[in-house]
Amino acid sequence: MDVPRVGPVVVGIDGSANAQRALLIAGRHAESTEAHLVVVHALGLTELIDGEHVPTFDHQDEIAEHVDRWCDALREEGLDDFEIRLVHGPPVDAMLRTAHDDGASVIIVGRRGAGNRPELRLGSTAHQIVEHSHCPVLVIPPIGRSTVAGDPAG
Repeated sequence: MDVPRVGPVVVGIDGSANAQRALLIAGRHAESTEAHLVVVHALGLTELIDGEHVPTFDHQDEIAEHVDRWCDALREEGLDDFEIRLVHGPPVDAMLRTAHDDGASVIIVGRRGAGNRPELRLGSTAHQIVEHSHCPVLVIPPIGRSTVAGDPAG
């Protein structure tokens, strides 16, 4: 009897420290479940490269190099079975479309929300992905943030 393969793990990265943390967690999860890992970076109209906003269309090769370097963290962990995709569109759309089209088993994103209001802590991208995803979503909190419910630091 063939056991159905687990759908891919889709993770969004943007170069931030917490996206890097989400990337490593996604890589370990994909490896432990024998799932394919799809690393997604959303391309908008502009991209921040070396502190300067540049038109995405003119710099796709350079952007791809940056994204590939962000994935060095996976390689350093011995995880090299992954696919990088640069997807045009807003991050939420890029993540949801990729997850849907690939039949993802889980989406993993880093949390970047800030502020003292609880509804702002999740972050708009993570919140929208959670609200509209067809599959489970794992949201990775920033390092150093409290995980105690009701704690104003978390």
